[in-house]
Amino acid sequence: MKSYNDSEKEAIGVCVRCGKAICPEEAVTIKGKLYCKECAEKTGTQKKLYRSRKDRMLSGVCGGLAEYIGIDPTIVRVLWVIISLVYGSGILIYIILALIVPKEPLI
Repeated sequence: MKSYNDSEKEAIGVCVRCGKAICPEEAVTIKGKLYCKECAEKTGTQKKLYRSRKDRMLSGVCGGLAEYIGIDPTIVRVLWVIISLVYGSGILIYIILALIVPKEPLI
């Protein structure tokens, strides 16, 4: 693999995370931003918990949890109701999460 230091290849940009010059073979674009392969791998593994804007019944907590875990929101909602009925603390936890967890960004 040729690096950006080769005389045949020029850098096409700079990684927004580490500031390294990037050749075309190392460039990865994520959401319109240019990353080197190393930073793209690190960026892709970061997950953040948000309340869902598009898949919500009350405040989007179950939809956000489902998206974070990667399962169907209906399953999360059913489990949440069962936990609330059996243990009784599910409603309090839901209210706390609705207040603490931020809404999903618009972008």
